[in-house]
Amino acid sequence: MTKEIQGDLILTENTTFEENLIVHGDIRCENGIWNINAYDIKAWNISYYAVVFAYNSFKCESVNGRRKNSKHFCLDKEIEFKGRKYGLVEK
Repeated sequence: MTKEIQGDLILTENTTFEENLIVHGDIRCENGIWNINAYDIKAWNISYYAVVFAYNSFKCESVNGRRKNSKHFCLDKEIEFKGRKYGLVEK
């Protein structure tokens, strides 16, 4: 299954997606200490507090943690940093 979101995704709590996550915009964790995990992640820019990870694939333009020792990673593959013109979804 795939969860597809049009526009930006703003999270206000720790969030786990049990499916692929495609966001036609940015992912932002706001107003707290929130983290993200999903099977696959595909988005433009990702802003999070401490941890964001994907199990299978992770594609984005940029990913930025606000905590000093924050971590972002993909368990099965390297993170692919690509721009919109290279295949990431448009808004």
